[in-house]
Amino acid sequence: MYARKQIDIGYRDLTAALGYCLWHGTDRRHLETNLEALWGDDAVTALSVRTAFDCWLATQNFPRGSEVIVSGINIPDMARILEHHGLQMVPVDVDLHTMEILADEVEDAISPRTRLVLVAHLFGSRMDMETVFKITSQHSDILVVEDCAQAFDGCEGYRGDDRSDLSLFSFGAIKTASALGGALARVRDTDVRERMRTMMATYPAQGRGYFFKRTLKFAALKILGLNWVYTAFTQACGMFGVDYDKLVVNAVRGFRGDLIPLLRHQPALPQLALLLRRLRQYPHARLEARRDAGQRVNHQLSASLRCAGHANPHNTWWLFPVYTDYKSELVNDLRAEGFDATASSSQLCAMEGLEGPAVDCEDFIEGTVYVPVYPDIPYDALDRLATTLRKHAQTSPRALEEEPETELEPAILAD
Repeated sequence: MYARKQIDIGYRDLTAALGYCLWHGTDRRHLETNLEALWGDDAVTALSVRTAFDCWLATQNFPRGSEVIVSGINIPDMARILEHHGLQMVPVDVDLHTMEILADEVEDAISPRTRLVLVAHLFGSRMDMETVFKITSQHSDILVVEDCAQAFDGCEGYRGDDRSDLSLFSFGAIKTASALGGALARVRDTDVRERMRTMMATYPAQGRGYFFKRTLKFAALKILGLNWVYTAFTQACGMFGVDYDKLVVNAVRGFRGDLIPLLRHQPALPQLALLLRRLRQYPHARLEARRDAGQRVNHQLSASLRCAGHANPHNTWWLFPVYTDYKSELVNDLRAEGFDATASSSQLCAMEGLEGPAVDCEDFIEGTVYVPVYPDIPYDALDRLATTLRKHAQTSPRALEEEPETELEPAILAD
């Protein structure tokens, strides 16, 4: 059984992380300065994307009841943070073929109370921000934030649009170039950037012991992801009547409990040291291999069952979500062929506004199955996975629609 996802960190990095827990100096600002210099002159280090976003909102002091236009899909915690700051979400749809936000919906959503547009780059794709700025340039009081947590494409790759007020990148446990946690934000306003640093410096720091246990946990999950180990694990769960799907989801879930106090922490010192190591040494070939795996599967599928974002040229397939009217059947078909697909492993959801969620985004999330597609799966197995998806598509009502086949462009990565 191929695991639903591989943790993107090597055993040498995990060993180094344990070593950092035992000793790695005490100069927090030195580590942060090195990270920020690596990322850019306007960078700020944080525990997580959520931490940086919460802190940035605290510096803005938007009037309560202000509206935030958001991409129709994101994680629930971003909604909780907006709610904590007294802000109201207005979700807008995205083109599920390209994952580009729909310009006409953004324009229609703007009201006198709009203060912010929060754009999420989803599933490993990156949208063109030109559309957003063409609209917001006509409204000087509307700021723009990019949630790039899923869009990292190498240290020489995309760092956020220079026109954005805030660009957020995550290196959490299941993200690309995982450092088991940590985030970097680009904050364009110098005064806001310094206020954020001052504010986050007052947060309590996570300890070495906490990060040591976290490293051991994800080292175990890394081993669990090995094909033969994961096969034995799923079989054992079946024998004892244990729902392994829930076990896996809970094991990789981020903040659990009262969100705001949990995210208002500084990362442990070994966390910062590991993040610096990962960014300095992350192999570009890993992204190329993941792109090749995603393209190989997509090119064998009909348009009705290609991965969301398949037409986006800037896609590294961090996740491989497909839509179906028969989620349970597809999950069972794939698991029978040895692929641990799931309809519940992601925390992503359709964002809810006063008038409900964005229609297309809600429909897609309700029918989404996350399929294991990554470089550690051999080509012959990926081909077998594509065959299973094609067979399933023949039973889907969408297969009866005359949907034109579109030529796929190769994904574009940084040099």
